[in-house]
Amino acid sequence: MHQSSTAKIFPTLARRQLMLGCVAIFLLSCDIPYVAEGSWDVVYELPDQKRSGVWHISEENGMNVEGAFSLQIDELELAGSRMSWSANATNPLEPAGSVQRLNFNGTVNGNRFAGTLYTQSGNLTVTGIRQ
Repeated sequence: MHQSSTAKIFPTLARRQLMLGCVAIFLLSCDIPYVAEGSWDVVYELPDQKRSGVWHISEENGMNVEGAFSLQIDELELAGSRMSWSANATNPLEPAGSVQRLNFNGTVNGNRFAGTLYTQSGNLTVTGIRQ
């Protein structure tokens, strides 16, 4: 008896769909951390100097900033290699230390990240190296 080409293709497609489904279920069950999660040695480039600190980033606990600027950030967004956050904090560019809204957008590339900290008084370049 001669099988049609459709009869040969159908079992192959069904096997592929089953395999893709199994892979998808496996990946969904894995707890894959975000690229930005972890602890980072950070450098803030101010107009006349550089300051350093440490960022501890966790999807579960938010972000904790230590060093030159200290604060807890709950408004943290991690998406692929991008990270962003917002907080009300003391502006690092103001000598009087006025409280204002700070926003950060950055990109992780391996064990390094770079981004911009936006303040009402100007923007700072921020870089980091994974600890």
